[in-house]
Amino acid sequence: MRLTLRQLEHFCAVARTGSISAAAAELRVSRTSVTEALDTLERISGTVLCRRSKAEGVVLTASGEDFFIRARSVLDQALDLEMPDGDRQLGGTLTIGCFRSLAPTVLPALWSAFASRHPGVTVSVTTGDRSELVEQLSLGILDVVLAYNLHALPGLGTARLYDTTMYALLPAEHPFAGLGRAPLADLAAEPLLLMDVSPSSDDILSYFAHHGATPNVRMKSPDFELIRSLVARGLGYSIFIQRPRQDISYEGLPVACVPLDPEPHLERASIAWSERRRLPAPGRSFVDLAMALGPRLAPQQ
Repeated sequence: MRLTLRQLEHFCAVARTGSISAAAAELRVSRTSVTEALDTLERISGTVLCRRSKAEGVVLTASGEDFFIRARSVLDQALDLEMPDGDRQLGGTLTIGCFRSLAPTVLPALWSAFASRHPGVTVSVTTGDRSELVEQLSLGILDVVLAYNLHALPGLGTARLYDTTMYALLPAEHPFAGLGRAPLADLAAEPLLLMDVSPSSDDILSYFAHHGATPNVRMKSPDFELIRSLVARGLGYSIFIQRPRQDISYEGLPVACVPLDPEPHLERASIAWSERRRLPAPGRSFVDLAMALGPRLAPQQ
């Protein structure tokens, strides 16, 4: 007995959705068809690919996770074979993961430009912290991930978008706004509204520790725009990497973006893909586009 592309498609849908019912709905087939595909693949592979229960749905085993990556690669290559060389119209899907605070400033332009070039590709987007996005990338759930300092992680192919540094976000009337720099030793005593998303929080706290300072953390939040609005109201300061084009909060109040002193190390915004899987054609096209537009997406200094 030999496996088929349809069986692999059914298995990958289950792996992505975590449910036989959800996979059946996505593929517009019966639950029985999906179940039979899983059973057949387990017989052919001679291993248990997933654990099934009413309470938890479908959870991949270690063998199943490896099989999922290889199955996605086979399906990607099959899709490439269906497309003629040259000036071809891309189809299929593209799943993008993006670091939460980076998403509002880079994804709209990239998605819009990609959609205009490849309207036949169905794009889906997930935002989160870097560790969870990289995990989904390694499992084949995501095709590409946009985040900071991905080049330092093993098992990933990466391309640089731009380099930048952390800065202090201050109320517009803060004395350091007029000074043109924010001395860390003086800033440390003031209330810090900490961006609590991995690895941003670790990077910020490490910056203080490296220079022998201890921040006065008033609040932690993963919400980029909430923190900016609180800073604009004078409730504290924050430290960010990403900088919107307009130095105003959601309420229309001004904020000041001031260089830190001492100057922090460079942070690299990049796009990554798993080296364990051949990136499908839509993913390769998106990487090329991101590299081309990257310098234009860099925050103003």
